[in-house]
Amino acid sequence: MKKKLTKSAGSAEKILDSAAREFARYGLAGSRVDRIAKLARVNKAMIYYHYRSKDNLYQIVIRRHLGKIGDFLESSLSKENDAEAFLNSLADFYDQMFTERNDFAPIFLRELAAGGERIRHAFAEMMSKRQFVGKLMQLLETGKKRGEIRGLNNMHAIVSFIGMNLFYLIAAPVIHSVWEIKDEKRFRQERKKEVVDLFLYGLKSR
Repeated sequence: MKKKLTKSAGSAEKILDSAAREFARYGLAGSRVDRIAKLARVNKAMIYYHYRSKDNLYQIVIRRHLGKIGDFLESSLSKENDAEAFLNSLADFYDQMFTERNDFAPIFLRELAAGGERIRHAFAEMMSKRQFVGKLMQLLETGKKRGEIRGLNNMHAIVSFIGMNLFYLIAAPVIHSVWEIKDEKRFRQERKKEVVDLFLYGLKSR
């Protein structure tokens, strides 16, 4: 029985991996369940058994991606009480996620272009269930009390930092071309530190 459950779980993971690749390449409308089945090396009926429909499978793929972000935030926020250390770990995580899971960016961009309703609901649900907004606010408030952070608007600060990370990771091919960046790996490594430094201290010399 245990072996059967393990095999079923393994098939479900293969289906999700294959579906993510398919959705990243063709979008929801252009994706085909038979291609996903072929990639996952499973029977098409098994996909419907596990996920019922292509739309439901797509939503689960999105939630799976966001779940990885949620797992990181939960782990990091539970052990970090220093804003700078947390921001460094967050920048590193975003880079790792977009590098290792390169199917996330095209899905994310297509969602935004379509209005972002699915990803918005899934993200809001994840943030609410795990109470991340309150934890992030508390982290910044602790930094303010210590005199490490000035009296800025916490929500704008969080949104700005996420944007500073995501813009580069999504637009990297264009940025590398425009700025003629030859050593992309080195630039990515440097950027993780630079974006935290820029966010915390800005451009103005003090």
